[in-house]
Amino acid sequence: MIVSRLAVVMAIAGIVAAGCSSAPDPTGPTSAAGVTTQWFAATSGKFLLQGAILQKYNEVGASNSPLGSPISNEQPGPGGGRYSKFEGGGIYWTPQTGAHVVLGAIRDLWRNDYGGPAGPLGYPTADQQEIPGGWQQTFQHGTVTYTDGQTHIQMQP
Repeated sequence: MIVSRLAVVMAIAGIVAAGCSSAPDPTGPTSAAGVTTQWFAATSGKFLLQGAILQKYNEVGASNSPLGSPISNEQPGPGGGRYSKFEGGGIYWTPQTGAHVVLGAIRDLWRNDYGGPAGPLGYPTADQQEIPGGWQQTFQHGTVTYTDGQTHIQMQP
């Protein structure tokens, strides 16, 4: 009986030592129940990204993209969405819209003047698209366009 219990304790210790622990590991990726997470070390600390936001971050080039490094953990947003802030922008997600990057002057106007995802435009529905002379991005309730150094909003009726 003592030998059996000792074997179980040793097996558990071996699993934990091999990295199969339920405790978060701030040094790299983990995967549980189909959800992938990744800790990122930045100059301002370590930040956790996961799921669709992590996937989008990796798709656009991670820290080599205009987003740069994370500056916040992934956080809950209005209406059941989620978001994470980065040095150069943000990634915003809802089950309805998916994960999308918001950058630069479009992000500044949307977030600072129109309340970001809690505002009248809602969440982004696509990444920014290059157009002649600038950029354009669609949101749940409108479109933001940046051309010739000016940002314009067209709300949907």
